Amino acid sequence: MTARRSRSFLAALAFCWAAVFLTPGPAWCFGFAQDGELNPLLDRIAERAKSHPEVKSWRAGAVTVVTEMDKNWKPKKTTRVRKTVAVTGSERSEKVLEALQTEKGVTKDITAEFIREAAEERRDAKDKPADSSTGNKDEQRGMSRSLSLEELLPFSEKARQSYTFVRLQDEVIEGRAVYVLESKAKIKGEKFWEGRYFISPESYDVLRVNLTISKNPKFVKELSTEIDFQVLPDGHFFIKKTWMKVDAGMVIKHIRMIVEEEYSDVEVL
Repeated sequence: MTARRSRSFLAALAFCWAAVFLTPGPAWCFGFAQDGELNPLLDRIAERAKSHPEVKSWRAGAVTVVTEMDKNWKPKKTTRVRKTVAVTGSERSEKVLEALQTEKGVTKDITAEFIREAAEERRDAKDKPADSSTGNKDEQRGMSRSLSLEELLPFSEKARQSYTFVRLQDEVIEGRAVYVLESKAKIKGEKFWEGRYFISPESYDVLRVNLTISKNPKFVKELSTEIDFQVLPDGHFFIKKTWMKVDAGMVIKHIRMIVEEEYSDVEVL
């Protein structure tokens, strides 16, 4: 797969985390029912989420690592891109600072090629007419869409009506004990993500999620993600890093990859 094909597929799968964008251990249930003792905890998490200032525009440094895998999920090729990211509303722009590709133990600098092809793809996307009734093929397959924070963290009174929740045994993340909740979508669908949420018992902030889409889009065998969150010094709730596993395609063209992205020096504008 060429650098352009890697990036094109990544772009098609990229979720606009900032448009708002399995933990091991036994799943022992504490016995909380959603409409009983668990509701106060869900309420506290929802209230804490509402207390954070809204993030509309921001900029940050970022490192994206795309690892293409073979059919046995062994790494074939890795592309590491260092860049700056700026988001204003729903508009996201990126400036690539460096792109390195490693294959068979050999690393080469593909920065110039990467930047050139990115510019070509932006022009192609701009010139491509949109079909508001059906959307493009990627959109129809659920491969290109924005996720709201509520879809990722369905703790509001309205959002959680689509899920059942249980509380699992507490776990430890980076030396601190956390609450663990597990969700299941009541109706399986491409817009419902389900999985585990790791909650600070002190602040009720969501520290990490480990989610899978409850119903895979067409031609997608697996789509799962792990996201770490952070609260900035000024109180904004923000993504720290993401990890995504993609297994999609058909016999002739099959995509298996791990996509990781980590943000640094976040500045809310």
